[in-house]
Amino acid sequence: MNERQGTVDIPGFLGSTENMALIESAILKFSDIHPTVIQFHPETCCRVAHEWFRGLSCAHNAVSGLPAPWLRMRWRWGPLERPIHWCQIVERDTIDCGALSALTFESMVAIGEPAWFVQLIQNFDVGMVRDWEHFWRDHGGSYWTFGPLVYHECIAVRSSNDNGIRIWDPTVETLSDQQPLVGHDSIVAIRVLQDDGGGVPSQAFFDWRGFRLPPDEWCVVAE
Repeated sequence: MNERQGTVDIPGFLGSTENMALIESAILKFSDIHPTVIQFHPETCCRVAHEWFRGLSCAHNAVSGLPAPWLRMRWRWGPLERPIHWCQIVERDTIDCGALSALTFESMVAIGEPAWFVQLIQNFDVGMVRDWEHFWRDHGGSYWTFGPLVYHECIAVRSSNDNGIRIWDPTVETLSDQQPLVGHDSIVAIRVLQDDGGGVPSQAFFDWRGFRLPPDEWCVVAE
């Protein structure tokens, strides 16, 4: 078979045993991180904010047909303290990748499209990662970094085949179909979460770029 099974046993990341060990250590560090959840206060404040967001999502989708492309026009990327509630997030100017993904997921649910939460580990220049750690120093610092590797949140949307998905990154507003699997800004590991909140039935695996990804498991995809 030509299909690649996504598992932590896939050999090689830039041809280096040390780098594969780094990825596996990063997976251990990030395994307990859960996707961002925007919470509700018991009062009506959050329900009003939630309905406002869903209404805007439906209106924008009717015009563009893309997964919530208006989010980056409304919110800048930056640190975010948790927990975060709906009534708070609509008042903010800056949110992080997790909140952007949570909003995009909610937008997809609002328009009746299937979606899944996706967690990525990406490879970046160490100097760039240190700059981010400095920027986040008062907001949890390096909980989402590990050397040159960083934790990132996106969503998956359905592609044309039955089990196929495409990954939408709302932080940079792009699909990851052409994102490298080696080198700078590459995806080195991925976990697609089976979540009933997306309104879709469970499935045994997800097809993505030739990989068969089991749900809820970290899979190394680095070349």
